[in-house]
Amino acid sequence: MGPPPTPLPGLTVDQLKNSKVKLVFRDSHPTVQLTNGLYQNGTDPASADYASVNLLPQIAYGDLNGDGASDAAILIAENYGGTGVFVSVIAMLNQNGQPMQAASEMIDDRPQINSLSIQNGQIFLDAVIHGPNDPGCCAAWPTKRTFRYEFNKLVMTSFSSGTPDGSERLIAITQPSNGDQVMLSQPLTVTGNVTIAPFENNLVYSIFDSNNNQVANGSLLVQASQPGGPGSFSLPVDLSKITSPGPVRIQIEDKSPADGSILALGSVTISVIK
Repeated sequence: MGPPPTPLPGLTVDQLKNSKVKLVFRDSHPTVQLTNGLYQNGTDPASADYASVNLLPQIAYGDLNGDGASDAAILIAENYGGTGVFVSVIAMLNQNGQPMQAASEMIDDRPQINSLSIQNGQIFLDAVIHGPNDPGCCAAWPTKRTFRYEFNKLVMTSFSSGTPDGSERLIAITQPSNGDQVMLSQPLTVTGNVTIAPFENNLVYSIFDSNNNQVANGSLLVQASQPGGPGSFSLPVDLSKITSPGPVRIQIEDKSPADGSILALGSVTISVIK
């Protein structure tokens, strides 16, 4: 046996500050070159082509695609004149020791970033964002979310949010566990808990196949002793629409009855086998 392969060097702050990034907020998604963490086009914020892009100081390191190399998660803030500063999270993969943007997701306009980290191959973000009634100046809704890089995109795998009394609205799936193997012909029941029962005790579920296509969705009831109290759920899952073995993601959401926004989300990815 030959010597083990030499691990790739980890990405550096200097590399990330001087990398190319594909912008997120604008529909045209232009790619720009950062220089020491900055990009600017024009000097007059009132100009139609003005753009200012900043790399925020929070940077996280860890393996996002399972190849053993240390990747990075960064945050960029885009401003095109006016008060809006639109912050996105970007997955930067380690390609032969150089950063390459792989996927991105918008977070909010002028969020307050509390922390950014990579844990167990997922990006974890703790941020205060705008709730439905927050003015543009002042985000006040505490949230936590995780993203996993798969299907060449960032997929949100969990989301929790704070309430005015300081409680956390959270969905926890207890069975099955991530990575469990389930036969296509085997009955499957997903169980879990919520810290706060949703409106009319209704949650929404979705099932995604190995190509990230939604193959099923519907609603399920939470069993709770009192409105808004903690509760539990049990969801029999029909895998008959899964046509081939591979990873399957089961996602459960608590959605706002007012505007359909996500208040909490939990998910689990299993491996379906024949």
